[in-house]
Amino acid sequence: MWEGTIVGVHGDDVFVELGPRMQGVLSVRRFVEPPRVGDVGEFTLGGSEDGLWALHLCSEGGGGLWEDLEPGCVVSARVARVVSGGLEVKVGSLHAFLPRSECGLPRGKPLAPLVGRELVCEVIEVERERRRAVLSRKLVANRERTDDRQREVSALAGGPIVEGTVTRIEDYGVFVRFGRGLEGLVHVSNLSHERLGHPSDVVSLGAAVRARVLRVRDGGARIELGCKQLTQDPWTLAEEALVPGEIVAGRVTRLAEFGAFVRVEPGVEGLVHHSETGLGPGRSVREHLPLGREVRVRVLEVDVASERVALSLLHRGGGPIPPDEPDGAAAVAEADLGDGPWGLDLGGLLARALREREEPGADEES
Repeated sequence: MWEGTIVGVHGDDVFVELGPRMQGVLSVRRFVEPPRVGDVGEFTLGGSEDGLWALHLCSEGGGGLWEDLEPGCVVSARVARVVSGGLEVKVGSLHAFLPRSECGLPRGKPLAPLVGRELVCEVIEVERERRRAVLSRKLVANRERTDDRQREVSALAGGPIVEGTVTRIEDYGVFVRFGRGLEGLVHVSNLSHERLGHPSDVVSLGAAVRARVLRVRDGGARIELGCKQLTQDPWTLAEEALVPGEIVAGRVTRLAEFGAFVRVEPGVEGLVHHSETGLGPGRSVREHLPLGREVRVRVLEVDVASERVALSLLHRGGGPIPPDEPDGAAAVAEADLGDGPWGLDLGGLLARALREREEPGADEES
């Protein structure tokens, strides 16, 4: 039995507010006197469609209630007493049976605390001739949980930020539980802007994490989350930090037959192709350039859109860049003095001119 307030009368329909976000409708012909907005009455619930409940007046009497009672409708039932196999309940003036298996309680939990309580139940069986009805609280509880989940899933459509706990770690990513029983996957590629060997490099089981909802699929059965989306993408800064021609510091992070990958900025790796290593044909990069080695590299090209950086271990003239080569544009200018477009050794010419000023006739003696 539900108490409700009439909020509207439109033609044959009377609309009743039963509670927050819960409305029902019944025919104006059910009322002895014309209903008015603001009137309060007691109702039982029939079926629901698009969130609007079909209602019945409790004052319609037992005969009318039996006529309206049918499998699938939802009613408010007061628990009268514990009986063999379940509970005896009253729906208005009618007696009905709520089996132990349909009470919605965990196995072994006593039924006595439910006596006197009002339970919203679904009618699963009606025998009008025998004046017998069987109800289920479990079906209603399951539907309520499903509805709550669906409302929560619907709220994820805008890609909100959620907070949760890591419940499982796999090679391909981590599962995060958040909200009221929702779970999403943060793929390893969305954990960090840095390239990871394994998700456990940055998270641990039970850790609290913040993530953005990226996609919701299959009605919420698959929720994709991203942690790195909450931090600035390092590639947005790469174009300013990495200028073609400059010498920069880096660390070897990955090796392949065609070259080596070098980390030059947090979250930014560039490729040193085999042809830019200074190793001759047949010499393997894996054998001569170990992982973790600190190197100085020359920036050849930066493609932010494709997230690619081309690097070289060689000066423009072909000589190797020493490990103590200073960084920055000034180093490039200094390194390129001997690599003019016509092969002039400008650095050597400058040194020679300085010697001639300090030691007149040095060239004649030589």
